[in-house]
Amino acid sequence: MYDVLYTRKQDNSNNRGNQMIERKELLETLMQMRDLDELRLIQSAIRDRIKEVGHSIKYDLRNGDEVKVNSPRREFSEKGIIEKINRTRAVVKIDGKSWNVPFSLISK
Repeated sequence: MYDVLYTRKQDNSNNRGNQMIERKELLETLMQMRDLDELRLIQSAIRDRIKEVGHSIKYDLRNGDEVKVNSPRREFSEKGIIEKINRTRAVVKIDGKSWNVPFSLISK
């Protein structure tokens, strides 16, 4: 089912441009969908993928690493330092304050 919604281009030239077009097509397709069961299935798949990406990031992080925190509420990312790595979140020190941040919002 997901193959219909999103297909990855094999051509690496202008890859960023292709991703933007694919995202636009994906969003347009989602906005046209009316079946709630399909939308719930897609929502579940997105949630699962976010968890997978977050967990993979977890194993790349170490205490003292400098990271970027991509806040969904702000349009910019903030830099911080990893203080502690917990099971589902990391404690990141940003501007002297410690924040509990989910792995899905952290990038190196």
